[in-house]
Amino acid sequence: DEEKEEADDDKRKEFIKANYLEQMNKQSEKDKDEEINSYYFMTAIIGDVIIEIVTKDATLAIFSFVFVFIWLRLNTNSWMLAFVGFFEIFFSIPIAWFIFTVIFQIKYFATLNTLAIFIVAAIGADDIFIFMDAYKQSQYHPEILVDLETRMSWVYRRSGTAMAITSATTCAAFLCTLITPLASLQSFGIFAAVTIFIDYVLVMTLFCTAVIIYHNRFENSAVCGCCCPCGRVDPSNTEKARVALEESDGEIKRDRVSEFFRVKVAGFVQKPLNRLCLCIIFLTWLGLAIWQASLIQATKESEQFLDEEHPLQKSVSILDKQFPTADDDLGLKVYYVWGVDEVDRDGVNLLLDPEYYGSPNFVKGFDFNQQCQSDLMDFCDKLKTDTKYQNLIKRKNGVGQVYCFLEELAAYNVKGNLTDCDYVRTGGWRNTTWQVDPNDLPSIMPDFLKQKSCLDENNRETISGRYQEEIGWDGTSLMFVAVAAESSVLDPFGQDAESLTRKEYEQFVAIAKEQDQIVSKSCSGAAIMTDLDNKFVFMNNQSIYVQSAIQSAVLGVAIAFVVLLFSTRVFHIAFFASLSIMSVLVSVVGTMVMLGWFLGSIESTLIGIIAGFSVDYVVHLAHAYEIAKGDTNARVTEAFSDLGISVFNGMITSVVASIPLFFCQLQFFAKFGTFLCLTIAFSWIFANFGFMSLLAQLKIPLKEKGCRL
Repeated sequence: DEEKEEADDDKRKEFIKANYLEQMNKQSEKDKDEEINSYYFMTAIIGDVIIEIVTKDATLAIFSFVFVFIWLRLNTNSWMLAFVGFFEIFFSIPIAWFIFTVIFQIKYFATLNTLAIFIVAAIGADDIFIFMDAYKQSQYHPEILVDLETRMSWVYRRSGTAMAITSATTCAAFLCTLITPLASLQSFGIFAAVTIFIDYVLVMTLFCTAVIIYHNRFENSAVCGCCCPCGRVDPSNTEKARVALEESDGEIKRDRVSEFFRVKVAGFVQKPLNRLCLCIIFLTWLGLAIWQASLIQATKESEQFLDEEHPLQKSVSILDKQFPTADDDLGLKVYYVWGVDEVDRDGVNLLLDPEYYGSPNFVKGFDFNQQCQSDLMDFCDKLKTDTKYQNLIKRKNGVGQVYCFLEELAAYNVKGNLTDCDYVRTGGWRNTTWQVDPNDLPSIMPDFLKQKSCLDENNRETISGRYQEEIGWDGTSLMFVAVAAESSVLDPFGQDAESLTRKEYEQFVAIAKEQDQIVSKSCSGAAIMTDLDNKFVFMNNQSIYVQSAIQSAVLGVAIAFVVLLFSTRVFHIAFFASLSIMSVLVSVVGTMVMLGWFLGSIESTLIGIIAGFSVDYVVHLAHAYEIAKGDTNARVTEAFSDLGISVFNGMITSVVASIPLFFCQLQFFAKFGTFLCLTIAFSWIFANFGFMSLLAQLKIPLKEKGCRL
C-alpha cells in the first residue's frame, strides 16, 4: 500500500544520507579526482539536499549582516546607535513589504526580491555613515555650535540632501525595470525601490532621533563603557565642542582617517604626474572593459540554480544538455493549430494577479468540414515528404516525424475501428471517401478517442493520450485541431542559444504563413504556430534580457545625470559624475564577460541597477565639492576631508559583506555577491580617483551666485 511504499522510501533515503551522501559530496570537490565525478539521480534526497544548501547559504548571509553591525558599532562608537541603525535597516523590509502587498496590492513576489535585504544593508549602512560623519564634522564649525537645534538642523540639511540625491537616483534605477515585460523583474524593481525609500525615511527620522538621544545621554558614556543612560549631560556636548573649538583658535585635530583623506588622498589627486598615471591606467582598463562588454551574449541555457560543481547541478546539466540526441529521441514538438485565436490579454497584470494569463479565444467560424480535412491531410503529407523540410523536421526511415490524428480518424471512419493497424499505416483508406461528415462527429469521437493508436510504436497509447494536444474535443464539438511536427534541431529538454532557436522558429513560422493561404480558407481561421515546452518563450526572454539590460542601464545613467544636474546645478560636475557612472557600468559588464557570465534574468537585472548602485559615492563627493568654498584644490581637499571617510566606510561595509556570498551554492546569491563587490569597488575607485582627478585637472571655476550651468 501507499503507506508502506512511503515508509520504504524514507528508509532508503536515510540509508543513502547516512552512508553515501557525504562521500559523494566530497568526491565532487574540484581537486578530488579529475577522472571520477559524483552525481545525484535519486529524487527522494533532493528535497533534503536543497534544504541543507539553503541553510548553509543563510548562515553565510548572516555573517554579512554581522559584519555590517560590527562596522556600524566601530564607526558610531555607540552600541545604542549601532543597534538602532541595524534595526532601521532591516525594519525597512517589513514596512516595504506592507506597502508592496497591502497598499500597492502586488501579489507577485519574485525570488529576486530577497536580494533587497542585501541592497538595503549596503545602502542603509552608507546613509548612516553619511549622517554620523555630518554630525561629527559639525563640531568643527563654530557658527552652528550655538545649540543642539542649530547643530542638528545643519546636520539634517547637509546629510539629508546628499542622501536624498542618492536615494532618488537608486530608486529611479530600480524602477527602470518596469520597462521590461517580465513580471519577476518588475516586482523586484518596485520592491527594491520601496525598500530604499523607506530606509531613507527611517534614517532621517528614527536614526536622527537616536542621534539626539545619543548626544544628550550616551555620547560621554562611551569613554567609561557605559551602555545605559547616565543622565542628561550638562553642559551639553555641543557646548563642550564650541568651547574646545574656541580654545584651540578654530583648529581641532581630526581623526586619523579623516586626516588621511584630507592630506594624503587629496594631495595624491592634486599632483599632475599622479593624474597622468591614473589617466593612462583608467583609459587602458576602459578600453579592455569596453571590448569585453561588447562580447556579452544572452544566456544559452536554463539558468543554473546551484554551483556548476555541485552534484545535484551536475545531474540537472547532464539531463539538460550533456547526453547527445539520438534518432529515437523526441524532438521539440511544434504545433500548427486551427480554431484557436490569440489569447485575450485584457486585464492581464501578473503583478496584481500572478495566476491570470488571459482568456483563451476560439475562432467562432471554425469549420472542420470535408475540404478542411482534405487540406489538413495534404499539409500532413507535405510535412512528411517534402524534401525542403528534411533539415527542419526530424526524419525516420526517410519520413518526417509528424503527429497527424487525421490519418487514424480517416481509417476509423472507414473501418469503424482501429484493429487493423497495417491498414492504417499503409494508407489503405486513402482510396475511399474517408472524410468525416461534421454532423457525425458527436457519435464518432467518444469511441474513437478510446481506441488504441496504431501509430504508437509501443502500442500502449490511446488516441486521446497520443493526440491530447492535437484534438480539441470538448465532449460535444471540435473546438480546434492541430498538426505537430518534431524539430530535427531543437529538443524539449535543454535550452539553446537565441540565434539557433530563432533560426528554426522563423522556418516554422514561414510554413504557417504558407499554409494559411490554403488550409485557413477551408477551415476558417489563421494557423497559430507554437510549442508547449516554452522553447520559443525562452528564446523571446533571451532577447528581452539583452534589451532590458541595455535600456535600463542607459535610462539609469540618464536619470542619474538629470538628478545630479538638478541637485548640484553645475553642468560639468553632473557630466563628470555621469562619466564615472558609465565607467563603472562598462567595467562591471566587462568583468562579468571575463568571468564567463551570460545575460540571464539575474544578470540583466543587475546591469540595469548599476547606475543606481554606483551613484552613491560620486554623488557624495560631488555634493561636498559643490558646497565647499575656495578654488578647485581647496574644494577637492574639503570634499575628501568631509566625506572621504564616509565613502570609504560605505565601500568597506559593502565589499566585506559581499564576500561571504561568494561561497553560496545558490547562484543568485553568489552572483549578487560578486556583482555587489565589483560595483562598489569600481564605484569607489572611479569616484575618488577618476571623478576627483577630472575636477582637479580641468579646474573649472564655480560661480558663487546666479546661474551656475
